[in-house]
Amino acid sequence: MTKPFVTPPPWPPGQIREAMARKEAGFSLVELLITAVLLSLLAGLVLPRSQNWLARQRRDGAVQSLFHGLEVSRAGAVAKGKACAMALTASGWAEPLTSSASTCSGINDLTATAPGLRITTTMTRDLEIGPTGLLSGAGGTVVVGHRDLTMERCFVIALPLGTVRTGVYDNDKRKCIKHEKDK
Repeated sequence: MTKPFVTPPPWPPGQIREAMARKEAGFSLVELLITAVLLSLLAGLVLPRSQNWLARQRRDGAVQSLFHGLEVSRAGAVAKGKACAMALTASGWAEPLTSSASTCSGINDLTATAPGLRITTTMTRDLEIGPTGLLSGAGGTVVVGHRDLTMERCFVIALPLGTVRTGVYDNDKRKCIKHEKDK
């Protein structure tokens, strides 16, 4: 009787697992290409939103910096017991234009560090802070926008107490309305 021909295994039984493990390690070229395509699609969806996010952060940061500059100046005037003044310009708080009072300590140039900012105001004169922290001179609305955004933030400075109310600027009504979420 003849023995049937049996093909011997290419590897001894213990080496089969090692060979299969080596074969399955890593990714195939097709898998890598599909992953690259999916990542590029996701990046294309995320990048435009991140640019608006940065513009919103710059705009909102500028509003906070202007408010902070006002509060620092007010605290400085009270601490020194001496009146000071400052003017709001297109780049932020600046030295007073017409007042004879000393310059306040909350001066800051915002547009140098945040390109694209737009700062406008209805204040026509310098803002003066008395030694007790009360404001005189000019109160009004400050509007902060960014060239990449349609929504503008604003705050209103009410005299003489210097109460500040923040919100969103309504261009149609030309006033600062209650804060709402970004659109």
